[in-house]
Amino acid sequence: MDLYVVRHGETNENINKVMQGNMDTLLNDTGRKQALEARKKLGDVKIDLIISSPKARALETAQIISNGRFPIITDDRLLSRDHGEFQGKTRYEVDLEDYWNIKINRQYEKAESVGRMFERITDLLEDIKKNYKGKTVMLATHSGICRILYYYFNGIPESGSLLDYESTNCSLEKYELED
Repeated sequence: MDLYVVRHGETNENINKVMQGNMDTLLNDTGRKQALEARKKLGDVKIDLIISSPKARALETAQIISNGRFPIITDDRLLSRDHGEFQGKTRYEVDLEDYWNIKINRQYEKAESVGRMFERITDLLEDIKKNYKGKTVMLATHSGICRILYYYFNGIPESGSLLDYESTNCSLEKYELED
């Protein structure tokens, strides 16, 4: 089955490199334009269902892309990584090599481990395979989830570092989800 993945459009926090995590931030004007461009890129592709993070920036992106053509549901498993003690900090204030290494899989006081993220996305994909067999599904989500999905489908590097893949706002990926 075809699985499309879109990262939400730009927010002001993205511009400032703020780790938003589960802050409920909003798309800015550029983010809305990016979502319109993503809709154009999809062209005539028929999406049977969009599953979105419930955060406003992802849900609005899904709504703009859908434009009323595709049903949208939300799923908490598509929430951004819970950045815990790092939420609201800039990317420059965190050791990202350590933070995004699945072999290290650092357990923080509050922040979600990268291994836990991988587990919840694997769980979501298993549910999609079971419940939407033969359908075309789109996920509207966040950069960290896009990163996990990329490595789910392309394999984890020997080093365990998940930093080589970086999504951009409203980047659109297509994967084949095997039954």
